[in-house]
Amino acid sequence: MAAPSPLLSALMLVVLATAALAAAVHSSDSDKRLVKFYFYNKDNADQKIGNLIDSDLDKQDILDAGFNPDFPTKLLIHGFANGVGYASMQLPKNAYFKANSSVNVIVLDWEVMPLYPVWVYDVRGVGTRLAETLDFMVENGLLRLDQLHIIGHSLGAHVAGIAGELISSGRIARITGLDPARPLFNMKTIEGRLSKDDADLVDVIHTNAGGLAEITAVGHIDFYPNGGKVQPGCAWDITGACSHGRSYQLLAESIENPKAFPAWKCEDEWEASHLRCDVSDTFALMGEQVQFSEEGAYYLETRGGMTGPFSLSSLDDE
Repeated sequence: MAAPSPLLSALMLVVLATAALAAAVHSSDSDKRLVKFYFYNKDNADQKIGNLIDSDLDKQDILDAGFNPDFPTKLLIHGFANGVGYASMQLPKNAYFKANSSVNVIVLDWEVMPLYPVWVYDVRGVGTRLAETLDFMVENGLLRLDQLHIIGHSLGAHVAGIAGELISSGRIARITGLDPARPLFNMKTIEGRLSKDDADLVDVIHTNAGGLAEITAVGHIDFYPNGGKVQPGCAWDITGACSHGRSYQLLAESIENPKAFPAWKCEDEWEASHLRCDVSDTFALMGEQVQFSEEGAYYLETRGGMTGPFSLSSLDDE
């Protein structure tokens, strides 16, 4: 048998090294150290870095961090090569407090290593840690799951899904998946990724489907703005990062403008993602105040640009 080529040997070494790094990162103790929760309320809403709760959970510490058990809770989870201070977390966080001061916002920060496979490997560990934390908060009278809305971008969407699968104290009210990550995920099974089984309501916004993110409909309702693949103003970006990030920009805009993004129902996700969806009589609203009468795949169009507003309608139309 011929010896493997130098290129194949090098690739095998990279795979083995990545697996070793992932195994080193992924343990119950390291997951606790890895995962940090930053708490925000109206008093520290303008700060990038909130009040930190990390590996040791304590009821009084959470209350001292400004958490109000009577308020609804928004929990944000970032994706690959992001963190608490990035726009994917800061834009929605800031929008929530502009729209409503009576809200808890938590950012789950899990910055790992600059290797995507390591992040993918650790998704389950981070999701497990999140489920444990939510169970602790429920059991200590801090959190009601019917007031919990988890928003996960990219890999963060799958972290949210795993937490929804593993939580033992009840069922999460809502998970919003913002362009759930595609590379290295098996979308033929619901294990280890976001699915509509993970919460009472799972809504998904696809903005770089088939690129950095999954094209498959995975929620109760899936939105495909502009076909969900390449967003207006992002055609120049061959990496897909511009379109991938548009998902959290659209969500943030919808928090302050709940009627910004009306959509109509398509026959299926193929129609929605291939721009073959004629206007139908079945409409929905995409975003924070999601409204729909039928599950399925929905299409809508938005403006271009880099910073918005992206809505084709104005606030005066409400």
